[in-house]
Formats: sequence, C-alpha cells, structure tokens
Amino acid sequence: MSSAAFLVCRGRPRRTAWGRWLLALVLLSGSPAGASALGAPADTTRAKDALRQSAALAATDTARAGQLAKQALAMSTAVGYGYGEAHSWLQLSALALIRGNQLRAQHYATRAQAVVQPLYRRQPSARLARLLAGIANNLGSAADHQGQYAQAAAHYLAATTYLLPYPEQAATLQTVYTNLGNCLLVLGQPTRAAGYWRRAVALSPHLSPAPELLPAYLQLAALHLQNAHLDSADLALASARPLVHPGSLYAGEYYGTLGQYYLRRQQASAARQAFTQALGYATRKGAAGYQAQLLLGLAQLDQQAGDLAQARTRLLQSLALTEQRGDPQPLATVLQSLAQVEEQAGQGMAALHYYRRSRQLLDTLASAAARRQLNQLETRFRTREQAQQLRSLRQAQATQAQALRQQRQLSALYLALLLALLGVGALGLALWQYRRRLAAQRQTQAQAQHAAQAVLHGQETERRRLARDLHDGLGGMLATVRLYLASASQRPGLPAEPAQLLAQAAAHLDSTIGELRQVARNLMPEALLTFGLSQALHDLAAARAGAEGPQVQVQLYGLDERLAPALEVEVYRLVQELLANARRHARAQQVLVQLMRHGPELQLVVEDDGCGFDPAAPQAGVGLRSVRARVQYLGGTLEVQSRPGHGTTVSIELQTALPSGGA
Repeated sequence: MSSAAFLVCRGRPRRTAWGRWLLALVLLSGSPAGASALGAPADTTRAKDALRQSAALAATDTARAGQLAKQALAMSTAVGYGYGEAHSWLQLSALALIRGNQLRAQHYATRAQAVVQPLYRRQPSARLARLLAGIANNLGSAADHQGQYAQAAAHYLAATTYLLPYPEQAATLQTVYTNLGNCLLVLGQPTRAAGYWRRAVALSPHLSPAPELLPAYLQLAALHLQNAHLDSADLALASARPLVHPGSLYAGEYYGTLGQYYLRRQQASAARQAFTQALGYATRKGAAGYQAQLLLGLAQLDQQAGDLAQARTRLLQSLALTEQRGDPQPLATVLQSLAQVEEQAGQGMAALHYYRRSRQLLDTLASAAARRQLNQLETRFRTREQAQQLRSLRQAQATQAQALRQQRQLSALYLALLLALLGVGALGLALWQYRRRLAAQRQTQAQAQHAAQAVLHGQETERRRLARDLHDGLGGMLATVRLYLASASQRPGLPAEPAQLLAQAAAHLDSTIGELRQVARNLMPEALLTFGLSQALHDLAAARAGAEGPQVQVQLYGLDERLAPALEVEVYRLVQELLANARRHARAQQVLVQLMRHGPELQLVVEDDGCGFDPAAPQAGVGLRSVRARVQYLGGTLEVQSRPGHGTTVSIELQTALPSGGA
C-alpha cells in the first residue's frame, strides 16, 4: 500500500501509487548532518556534500543520486564517521524504494540501523532519533509495498516514538504521520487515516511551508474525490499548490490528483493537460508503475475523443511498462483496454488476441482465489476436528477426576485397614504409596490441561489464518468482480435494463464484501493483534452499536501496559461472547463493559439493562456455559447476578499470569 492518487479507468476512479521515500530526503534537507563543516575532516565534509547532492537529484536522476550516496558511504566508512555511514545507507534505502526494489530497500535500512543504534544507546540525541525514525519509516514502507500492512503500521508507530520527545523534529513527524495514515487506509480504517493526515497538517503552524506536507494534502484531496466532495478536494489541492515546484518529489502525484479533480468536474481538456504534466514527472523519476497508469488514463481520454491511433500508442507504452513490473491485475486491465480500442477500430483479430491474453491472466487470478477458498475449507474442517478433540479431552478429564475421587476413597479405606492391622509401621508405608499415586495422577492431569491449552491455542491460530484468508483472498476476489460489474454497467451503448441489473449486482457485492470483512474481523480483529486489547474492545463496541445492537460503553482502568498476547485474546473472546448474549437473549438497550487491572488481578464486569433471567434455572443456550468453561480454563472465578426484568451483571476475576503451560 502506498500514498494514493486517482486515474480515470473505464469511467470510475482508480487508485494508483507513489513511493514513501521522502523521509530520508527530509533528514538531508534539515540541520547539518553531523559536525560543523568548520574544522571537520575533509572527507567528512565531502561526504555531507555528496549526501545533499544525492537528495537534490533523487526526484529527477536516481542513478546519479545513487552514485553520490555510495561515494558518501565510502568516505564516511574510511574516516569512521558513523553518522554519515548510517545516513548513506538510509539514502540508498530511499532510492531503492523510489525504484520499487523493496528487498534492497529493507537490506539498506537494516544496515543503517545496525550502525546508528549503538550510537543512540551510547548518547541519545535529536539527530540520532530522527535518523532512527527515518530507518523505521523506510522499513515500514518496504513492508507496506509487500502487503505486510500490520508490520508496516508497527514500524511507522516506532518512528513516531523516536520523534515525539523532540518538538524540533515536527517536519519529520509530518512525513511519518502521512505514511501511517496511508497504511491505515488500506487496513480499512479511513477515519483514523484521515486523522493522522490532519495531524500532519496541524503541525504546519509551527513550521514554514515545507514539502513534507504535500503528501498529506494530496491524500486528503484523493479521499475527498473518492467521496465526491469536490469543494473539499479543491481546498486540499489549493493548500498543496504552493508546495509544488519543478524539483518536488511529489510534483507528478500532484498533477495526477489535479487531473482526476478536473475529470470529476467534466473538464476533459484540463484533465488531459494535468495528466500529461504528471507523466513527464513520473518518466523523469523512473516510476514505471505510475507511468503505466497515467498512460492508461490518457489513452482512455483519447478513446473517448475518438483518437484511436493515439490511444493505441499510449496503451502499448503502458503495456510494456506494466509487463516489466509483472503485476497480473494491472496487466489484465491494460490488455482489456487494448482489446476495446482494437475492436472499436475494426481490428477483430488484434482485439481477440488481447482479449485472450487478458482472460488467461484473469483465469490465473481466479485459480489462486480458488486455492485460497480450498484452504479455507480445510481450515474449517481442522477447526471442527480440534473442537471434537477438545471435547474428548474434557470428558477424559472428568473421567480422571472421578477415578481420582474413587482412588482417594479406596486409599482412605486401605489406610484405615493398615492402621488396624499393621500399626504405625504399616501406616508409614501406606502414606508413601498414597503420595506416589497422587503425584502420578497430578502429572496426568497437568498433561491433559496442557493438551487442552494447546488445542485452544491452535483454534486461535486457525481463526487468524481463516480471517486473513477471508479478507485477503475471497474479499479481494469479490472486490475484483465488483470492479468488473461496475465497469461493464458504465460501458457506452449498454441498454438501460442490463445496466441497472449490473449496478444492482455491484451494490449487492458491496454488501457482501462488507459482511465478509465483518466476519473476518469477528474471527480475529486486526486491531487486537496490532494495537492491543484496549483498541480492540473499543472497535468491538462500535461494531456492535453499528449492527443494530445495544449501545455499548467501554471503561478501561489500569491498562496503560498491554497484557500477555494470549490473555488479551481470551479476554476479548469473553467480552465478545457476553455482548452476543446481551444482544441475542437479553434484548438489552445499554451495555456497560468495565475492565480493571489492579496489580496481578484483572476484573471484567459486563452489565446490561435487558430482560434478565433466573441464574438458578437450567440454561438452554451454550453462550454462558462457554464463558464458564473459558473462565475455568483461565483459573478465574465467575459470578452472575440477574433476575427477570432487572438486567444481568456478569463479574469475572482473573490473574494477569496465564495458568502454567498456557499458550
């Protein structure tokens, strides 16, 4: 995932990417990188000059910028200038990101980290913190481009921890906030994403207008365009305009977003001019993927204007660039556009050739989606199998407990007989035998408990995998089908009735995708893994309120530090089950969730204003029994207070340390 602009593609907005490599250049454009030039060794001064020149050329000549960064690295290493050596590795990482080489960017950033961390531990300072933030930012960007969004968000958050103690690093913090917002957008949290972009913009009163703000303004403009808020998009673009200059890293992305704004205003001529300017910047910068998408947008404008020859030329150029990157989905889109142009030009054989190539790519993508569906079915089967194993283990535990009680009774009887028959000496022998048997039984129980804990851990692991496959696999496939239906419904000349049916199908797919994502979040919410129990409980409360459920209020005390990951999952499952009971059975209007931590003790209280019930009466449902079983497994206590017509209060007390052997 990366920062987003929009290009026209078959009449609908299409997101395209630009890199997140600005932070290394921000570091170079700020305060002097190292000691003052006055009195500094000649090689140190030359290394700093080479780094500044590399930063200045990064937007226009990445090859020359890379040569200068390597020269700076060699000079810094030769004289033992650690800061310059780390800074050179970071600059090489930023240039690798510009060229789209994520693995090399990760390697260079890791080299920089290995150099600067010992310096920071020895003597922390603002400039070393800024350098560490730049490294974390580039590691996040590399993970981001490889689809590892949760890991990317963790890197960006680490970058903020380095920068927040130093108010003078506000310019660098703007870039990190922008990137973190981009990552949250792909994770399906547009509101939080916009919040981080606005935080970046809010830092501007303390700074003079700087290029670090440009990506944030462009992201806000793109989000407004996506939501059809054209006036808001115009304001964001107006704020971005003073920050654009010919040497700006994001000049091309600015004109690309401006072109999309003109398209929404139905100003085709102005849109064409903006896209052409964006293409010039993308070509000079060597951003092949962005060039391909800009060429695709211009070709579609040519096709709409009837200039099929020019449209064909641009599409062939876009095809060559897209084939270099090897991404099948954009390649299929370009091939489909070429087929349409050839068909419109009366070149049936050429159109058929491009249609066949596009279909082969789409079949490949569909096969991958089918394999993911098969994995999901296998996961469901294994989950049911593990549930059966867990029930068998619990039955075995009950049998062993009964046998233990019987053995204790028999042991007591034997002890009495031995006391009567053999006296004090025989009593000692009997006690020794009894303790030996009891120790063996306890060991058996401990092994059974460990096995049950392993099964529960396996269930959570399978839930995570199933949630990931649902979201990334089936969700992605449905989104692709949705795009095709929407594109087909807007084809020129399509009769009104089929177009309406296609639009309705697309709307139903939107609803299906939303339900699928909700299922994935219920199985294993991303917020729980990435941001911890506190954020996950607030998200769960918001989701329950948004699904026509009761209004849920969450109150947390003493949770400044995160709990153990396994305990966070178990507490989350308890709250999830209790909220489901309040919605399904109690028909509550208000639910209060309180989670309090006092030293090693953890107390959970869930109170609702529903219909209530008699706790002493037999319960037909499995919800409360499931809660009791989970609390018993955690070694905690549970108390239920309720009566008909007066709501229900469930109190659970746990220890922050899991039982011995817990996952």
